[in-house]
Amino acid sequence: MIEIRDLEKIYPNSTTALTKINLTIEKGEFVYVVGESGAGKTTLLKILHGEECSTTGYIKYLGKDIRNIPSHTLKRKISFSYQDFMLIEDRTVFENITLPLQFIGESLRSLASKSFTILEAMKLKDKMYKLVKELSGGEKQRISIARAIIANPEVILLDEPFGNLDKETAGKMMPYIEALNEKGTTIIMATHHMLEENSTPKRIIKLKKGRIINKEYV
Repeated sequence: MIEIRDLEKIYPNSTTALTKINLTIEKGEFVYVVGESGAGKTTLLKILHGEECSTTGYIKYLGKDIRNIPSHTLKRKISFSYQDFMLIEDRTVFENITLPLQFIGESLRSLASKSFTILEAMKLKDKMYKLVKELSGGEKQRISIARAIIANPEVILLDEPFGNLDKETAGKMMPYIEALNEKGTTIIMATHHMLEENSTPKRIIKLKKGRIINKEYV
């Protein structure tokens, strides 16, 4: 499904973020990308999402170089939950999470139905019409995840999705994400650490200073 070959990213200040990344991710996989801060996890996800370009190498999605896929098409197929949320603070939760669906012209009734369902799963249905700026960091984290999920993308990229959540809340979120994976959605999650209890097999890709140093299954 996703083929990454000889991928490198060097920034204009000569900082090397990624070096010779070679990886294949199959449809329906659940992949952890782990490593310390600065290992290149977020950079890899941003290149997968088409937000940044690699310096050398390429990524193919369903056999097509992502650089040749229109941005709006790629983002419908591959969604992103950002570590720093990237929410519109002076808009409501409803407006924020339905943005991906508004762009494709879904009806208000459909938007309301889907947002209610996903916010109920996130334990945030009472926040639907609250302004984002009125929410806590943990609530914003869950809203970012909800926005990434609502349009039923084929691939979901999660960048430190539990970074602002306490262990109990994170533990409640994980089964929901795993359920999406079990239905066929490919999940790629960048994280400093994994939850102790995991109910489904996953692959771990370990990065260190922009290089893959290990691949294993759990």
